[in-house]
Amino acid sequence: MEKINLALIGCGGIADSHVEGFKNLSVRGLKVFNIKAVCDVLKENAEKKAERIQYFQGLKPKIYTDIRSMLKNESLDAVDICLPHNLHHVAALECLERGLHVIIEKPLGITMRAAKIIIDEASKRNKILAVAENYRRAPNERAFWWAIREGLIGEPRMILWAGVSWGPKPWGWREDKIAAGGSWVFDGGVHWADLDRYQLGKEAIEVFAMSHTFDPVKEGVKVTVDDMTMAIIRYEGNIFSQWTWTRAAPGKRIYMHIIYGSKGSLSDEGAQLEKNEGKIEVQPLNVLISNMKRKIQQEDLERLFPRGITDTFAIELYDFYDSIVNKRNPEVDGMEAYKDMAIPLGFYESAVLNKPVKVKDVEELRVEEYQKEINEKLLLV
Repeated sequence: MEKINLALIGCGGIADSHVEGFKNLSVRGLKVFNIKAVCDVLKENAEKKAERIQYFQGLKPKIYTDIRSMLKNESLDAVDICLPHNLHHVAALECLERGLHVIIEKPLGITMRAAKIIIDEASKRNKILAVAENYRRAPNERAFWWAIREGLIGEPRMILWAGVSWGPKPWGWREDKIAAGGSWVFDGGVHWADLDRYQLGKEAIEVFAMSHTFDPVKEGVKVTVDDMTMAIIRYEGNIFSQWTWTRAAPGKRIYMHIIYGSKGSLSDEGAQLEKNEGKIEVQPLNVLISNMKRKIQQEDLERLFPRGITDTFAIELYDFYDSIVNKRNPEVDGMEAYKDMAIPLGFYESAVLNKPVKVKDVEELRVEEYQKEINEKLLLV
C-alpha cells in the first residue's frame, strides 16, 4: 500500500483529533501515512504530538517550530494544517508553492477572499486541496442523507438548528475577529452549512441574519465577535433553514437539529413519520443507520466507512489519501468548503447591511462589508 509522506502543521487542540484519526487508520491496517514532521510555534505542543504519533507509528516525527525550516529540510508529499483561521492562507500558500497536497481544517480561509487565494493556488499547481469537514461523515448524518434520497420524509421543507449555551469565560483567539473571522457561528457554522447543502443536495440562494454581542468584555478580555446570531437561509426549491446560535444564554442549554419533510422528520431521535389518523411511526436512529448500511452497495459502504471506521477524522484523512493516490477530487474540496463558508459569512454581511444578502454575491466577492476590516489588516486586498 502506497504511503504518503506528511507533516502536521499546528499542534493545538484540534490536532488531537487528527492524531487520533491517524492512529485509528493505523490500527485498522490502513497505514497509509508516514508522518515525518510536526510543526508548532510552541515546541512543547509539537513534542507532545510527536510522542503520541510515535506510539502507533513506531518512528517519531521530527519537531519544528518554523514552517519554512520544515519545508526546506523534509521531503514531503502533503501537509495537514491545523492552525488558527488567520494563518490558513499563509501556511497553505507556502505548502502549495512547494508542490505539496494540502488538507486544511475548516473553515478553508478566514474570509472568502483568503479562501479564493488558496483555491486558485491549488488549481494553478494542480494539487489536491481537501478541507477537514468531518460532521457529514458521522453515521447519523450519512443516514439522514440516505433517508432523504430514499424519500423517507417526503420532500424536504424546513431545517431547524439551535445551539444555545452559556460561555462566560473568554475563548482565546476565537474571541478576536481578526484571528477567527467570526464567532462559532462561522467556525462551527460551516459544519451546519455543509450538512444542509450535503443532505438537501441544494444550494443556498439568500440569507437574512441579525447578530449581537451581549458580553463585549469577558474577564478583562475584549470580545470583537458576536455571541449571538439568528438567521434564515432560503435554499433552492424553497427549502428554508433557521439557525439560532449563542453562548450568551445562561440557564437551559439547547442543541437541536431537525429536518422536516412533507411526510415526517429526521432528528437525533431518528425518523418520525406521519401516518393515518395522526399516528406517528418512529424509526430510532440506530435502526435508520442499520437500514442504510444494509441497503446501500458494499462499495459505497466501504467508501463511507473504510474498514468499518466511524471516526470522522480518520475517514476524512483516508479520503485525502485516496484522492491523492487515485488523482480524484476529495469529497470536500476547496470549492465545496468555499460554498459552506459563504453561508455564515453571508449572515455577517446581512447583519451589517441590515438586509437580505444573495449568497452568490458573497461567493463572487461583491459583498464584503463585514470582511473588509479583516482583508485590510491581513493584506488581502
